[in-house]
Amino acid sequence: MASAPNRYQGGTVSRLIRWFPLLLGAALFALLWHALTPVGDARNDAGLGRPLPTLPLTTLEGRSLTTEALLGHPFLLNVWASWCANCRAEHPLLLELGETVPVVGLNYRDKPAAAQAWLTSAGNPYRVVLDDGDGRLSLALGVVGTPETWLVGADGRLLARHTGILTKALWQTRFAPLLEAP
Repeated sequence: MASAPNRYQGGTVSRLIRWFPLLLGAALFALLWHALTPVGDARNDAGLGRPLPTLPLTTLEGRSLTTEALLGHPFLLNVWASWCANCRAEHPLLLELGETVPVVGLNYRDKPAAAQAWLTSAGNPYRVVLDDGDGRLSLALGVVGTPETWLVGADGRLLARHTGILTKALWQTRFAPLLEAP
């Protein structure tokens, strides 16, 4: 007596089971890609207009500093780390910008010795480098990663923000016009 063919052997269900891990992996990858890809400038507009957070600050050398000590003139606040490859890529532009506008470094979750060694070898564009080893200031700012650059007004208001590598074109279109505005 001939048995009825089993629809699970070599059939549609078997093919689906065989491809399921690949399909699931592709769907998870697409979801992750969508979640991590910024939509327009929404990330770069977050937090603008509010004042720089008032927290006790410490420089890489261990000196105490207040937020108020940074105020009185516009400056760039650049969030960086010695272990960050993108920070190293934008470093030459920061050296150039540091000649025309004050740049304050916010060393994010880094070892002070590693940060000092990097600045000694690559050059230091910063007027002062703040040590944010515990990430408190970055968290208060809403930093999402390194590098990240903020333009801070003379009164301490956050005027512009860019997440990612700062380029000359971004500087000229997004940041420089704000320095020229009355």
